[in-house]
Amino acid sequence: MKKSLIALAALAATGAFAQSSVQIDGVMDAGYQAIDYKGNKVNGFNGNGSATSQVNFRGTSDLGGGLKADFRVETDWNTVSNKGNTGSVTTPVTAGNESVAAASSFGNGEIRTGLAGGFGKVQFGAINNNTLIANLTGQPFGTAIGSGHGSTLRSNYSGAAVRADNSFQYISPNFSGFDVAYLQSNKQTKQVAGSTNKSTSFSTALGAYDMNGTKEMSVSYANGPLAARFTNLVEDATQVGEATGTQYKTNTLGVNYALGDAKVFLWNQSIKADDNTQNSAGTTVSATYTMGATVLMAQAGSVKNKLTNKTSNITALGADYMLSKTTALYGRYESIKDSGSLITSLSGFTAATDNVTRTRLGLGIRTAF
Repeated sequence: MKKSLIALAALAATGAFAQSSVQIDGVMDAGYQAIDYKGNKVNGFNGNGSATSQVNFRGTSDLGGGLKADFRVETDWNTVSNKGNTGSVTTPVTAGNESVAAASSFGNGEIRTGLAGGFGKVQFGAINNNTLIANLTGQPFGTAIGSGHGSTLRSNYSGAAVRADNSFQYISPNFSGFDVAYLQSNKQTKQVAGSTNKSTSFSTALGAYDMNGTKEMSVSYANGPLAARFTNLVEDATQVGEATGTQYKTNTLGVNYALGDAKVFLWNQSIKADDNTQNSAGTTVSATYTMGATVLMAQAGSVKNKLTNKTSNITALGADYMLSKTTALYGRYESIKDSGSLITSLSGFTAATDNVTRTRLGLGIRTAF
């Protein structure tokens, strides 16, 4: 359930009024998880088994004449650890002195503000890329257990990054279900003393760190039972920091089609580096089926590492039992046979010799507000 605060702001200079609203909404997800990372096992209680836990502050202002201003401030949080949210860290961890690394801080998710009207929409901030949205269009597991997010399914060339700081986005008006979008974040580099890197285009006001450049084009269609999105994401790491760098191109297609109580999904993605250090392509098919309060879901597919000619396969199952429109008990299971070496090493895990399979199981509760 969404909570809204409605305010009327007087425009003293004109005597006119602009109606504004601020809304608070979010998700809480927590439960039991069991992970087997290539022979190294752990289980316990964790969050985000089926969704990203977050709280959002959203606002809109009707400026009249079809013009609106809006904003979003998203904070992703740890639903099972106080110290995971406060950032209290101690080493080593001892009895009575337990802590974990910080997992959240205010405004650590999508932040944006902009204007919308007959011309479309313009916004600035740290904006979710449309490759993330294409991934959500092409399979039903989001970025949680079952999706392969960060390994077989990626939101950028390196895995799980879904947005770029200091970014701009334009979204066109909708034409009979179609729209196009363009996102850009300028590359920020600096010259280090004694380095052969000659790039000096760096400003602390525009990003106090080395940062890849990002350009993304997106075309989407949503009308009736069909939804589809294609994105072309280009990330430029050339001369960022001390590395020589290269350009990475990620093409992603997500499609879903509703058939009564069932919905079928198709996801396809290719990633290639200009210097041929990365080259992969994959496809999955998925489906959901709703029976009263129960939603069943499944996914199967593969991604080929073209540099090694080896393939990683993913299978996933899931179920939601809806206690209400906003609250569900859920189960998720994911198995990735990572013969293509697409899963990067996980902190705290050491793969067993000759074991290439990762499995994840999650059982929990998810509630939206």
